[in-house]
Amino acid sequence: LAIAGLLNGLGILRKYQGRYDDAEPVYRRALAILEAALGTGHPDLASLYHNLGGLEHARGRAAAGEPWARRSVEIRENALGPDHPSVAADKAALAAILDAQGRFDEAEPLYAAALAIFEWVYGPEHYEIAVNLNNLAAIRQAQEKPAEAEDLYRRSLAIKEKVSGADHPDTGLTLHNLATLLAGLGRRDEAEALYLQALEIFERTLG
Repeated sequence: LAIAGLLNGLGILRKYQGRYDDAEPVYRRALAILEAALGTGHPDLASLYHNLGGLEHARGRAAAGEPWARRSVEIRENALGPDHPSVAADKAALAAILDAQGRFDEAEPLYAAALAIFEWVYGPEHYEIAVNLNNLAAIRQAQEKPAEAEDLYRRSLAIKEKVSGADHPDTGLTLHNLATLLAGLGRRDEAEALYLQALEIFERTLG
C-alpha cells in the first residue's frame, strides 16, 4: 500500500508538470495495487478515481474523466457521508467535468452543494470557496444571468485577494473572467481596467 501511495504522489507531480501521458501509467499501477489489496469499493481508492478523472479533464477529455469522477463521489459519500469536505471536493471535480461538456444544468447543483459544504466546514473565506464561486459564476454567465455571475465573480475575487493575495495568478484569472463578463455587457471602461490589472499580474508572476 505504501508503494501505491508513492505512485499516486508521482502521478500528481507529473500531472502538474503537464506530463499527462507519464502520469496515467503510474496512477493505474497504484490503482491496480489498491484494487487487488482492498477491492474496488474501498474508500481508499476514491482519491485515485478522483485523480484519474482530473487527469482526463486536464487532457481535454472530460467525457472520459466522468466515470472516474462519479465513482469517486459515490465511494467517498458512502464512506464519509454527504457533508464531508472530501466529498465536496469530489463533487466540485465532477461539476468541472460536466461544465467542460457544456452540461451546465447538471454541473450547477454540484457546485452549489460543494460550496455549501465548504462554507459550513471552513467558514466564509477559504480558497476552495473562492474557486467554486468563480466556477459557479462562469455557469451563470453561460446561462445568461449576468447579474448573478457578476456578484459571484466579485465574491470570489474578494476572497482570493484576501487569501492568496492581490498579485496571485489565480486572482488574475478571476479578474480576467469578470472583465470578460463586463465587456460583454458593454461596460468597456470597467472591463479595460480589470483586463489591464490581470495582465499586469500575469506578466509579473508568470513572465
